[in-house]
Amino acid sequence: MSKTPVCRPCPECYRAIIELDLPPAASFVYRGNNNMSTALPNPNVMLCSGMDCEIPAQDVVVAGDPDAGKFCLAGALTAFRSLTYFRVIRRGRISHFEVYQPHIKPGEEPEKILILTGSDWRDLLVRYAEASAKAMGVQKIDAHKNLTGYCSWYYYYKQFSEANLLENIDVLAKNRSPYAARYIQIDDGYQAHQGDWLDRREDWPTPLDQIAKKITDAGMEAGIWTMPFAASTSSRVFTEHPDWFVHDAHGKAIAIRGWSPAPDRDWVTLDPTVPEAREHLRHVFTTFRSMGFTYFKMDALGYALINGVRHDPNATPVSAFRLGLQTIRDAVPDSRLLVCCPPFMACLGLAENARVSNDTSRYFDDSNRRNFPISGCDIRTAARLTLAHWWKYDRWFRCDPDSLMARQDNAWYNRCEAKYSVLTGILTGVCLTSDHLARIGTDRNRLLGVAQRIRMRNVRPLDWPAGSWPKLMEGTVNGKYAVAIFNDSESKGTWKFEEIGLPAECKELLEDAVYSNEITLEPHDAALLIGK
Repeated sequence: MSKTPVCRPCPECYRAIIELDLPPAASFVYRGNNNMSTALPNPNVMLCSGMDCEIPAQDVVVAGDPDAGKFCLAGALTAFRSLTYFRVIRRGRISHFEVYQPHIKPGEEPEKILILTGSDWRDLLVRYAEASAKAMGVQKIDAHKNLTGYCSWYYYYKQFSEANLLENIDVLAKNRSPYAARYIQIDDGYQAHQGDWLDRREDWPTPLDQIAKKITDAGMEAGIWTMPFAASTSSRVFTEHPDWFVHDAHGKAIAIRGWSPAPDRDWVTLDPTVPEAREHLRHVFTTFRSMGFTYFKMDALGYALINGVRHDPNATPVSAFRLGLQTIRDAVPDSRLLVCCPPFMACLGLAENARVSNDTSRYFDDSNRRNFPISGCDIRTAARLTLAHWWKYDRWFRCDPDSLMARQDNAWYNRCEAKYSVLTGILTGVCLTSDHLARIGTDRNRLLGVAQRIRMRNVRPLDWPAGSWPKLMEGTVNGKYAVAIFNDSESKGTWKFEEIGLPAECKELLEDAVYSNEITLEPHDAALLIGK
């Protein structure tokens, strides 16, 4: 029998109220979310209406009146010891924001908050992104070239083998046009257990340094997947060093149900405030670097923020997480770090790349999936979440929309839906794929080549109606005004160029076609338009 639950008072934390002076009609809200998951009710833009309304937000929130052109933004500038949570409060009208920082004790300095007002909510988010990046020490992001690469997961999933990887390395070395991968990432499946990153499983015969050399000898860079702060209860690192992990008040390591199958189903969280645990992290990453790996995808990072007892009693989940991430950063200073399932603000200044979407998959949406158990893993969801984080692009991170889906084999989406996926890579400049380049059709491979070659910059929503997802994103391509269209509806749509700020004659870059006055797209189709 489990113990009877005990009701304890919540420990004190930092709370504040930001009083607002908005027009009585103000009901527009943009709420941020501090992770790539769909934990918040989506979409991000909605209305706070009625007499009595409360809307939660994470990291940043904007409220205002579009008709009057009056908006107020409140956002966390820092996240060194705590994340920041907001709540929009309406009592007849939007009166104030509530601020909550759960791990700031009485008398401690709270995380800094920035308050901005202005006539365009999009401009406020850009100003906030730049200010918070500066406060968190983000270095200028080099995004002059689109990132390309390959990972196995979204083609093979759990059926991945070393033979699959070696086959694709050979294919990627020979197939350099129209799409050429810069990175080849060894994905989940090489390790003996989750957490034992340097221990290969029994049916993975080739040492990892030999595989890394094969990749680099082919003119590409080697990458590898890990979950640096998670380990399964079956792992060697946990069974030998249970004191390295976050535990409860009784000294028992706190286990969380992960997404891996048995025997790796239950995960525990590494405590970076334990000196030996930091040395373990340093050893893992310096060893990988000595093998030739220069690209590290670090998954399941949100699990590191579990509440519990850590070795350093003054540490918080956020400060311990940043200590661990700083340890990795110092161990491989010349490598590219991709954070996945990340607490975004807590990663600022310590990683170049971040996943900003949920998992994509070989399905466009839930309606056409076949025997795929994970809800929310699809092309449409990944694209929607990627667009929601537009203001982070090249300001906080090089933002990863997850794997681009272009192939026609081992896939349950059509060519229009492939364009939908590929366009997210053009907006973010991060264009990795799991497509098998020896099997992909010529026209589908050409779409990957377009994603590698073209970049849309200065991206922001052209129109984002409350309660829906954006269909129109504006920006520039080669310095010229451009509009990206995502027709995520179930019917055809027509867009007149004059109404979206385009000239009468436009070139559509995904198809390399010319249109006059308007364009009509099929359901789930996408387009990138620029003046001819």
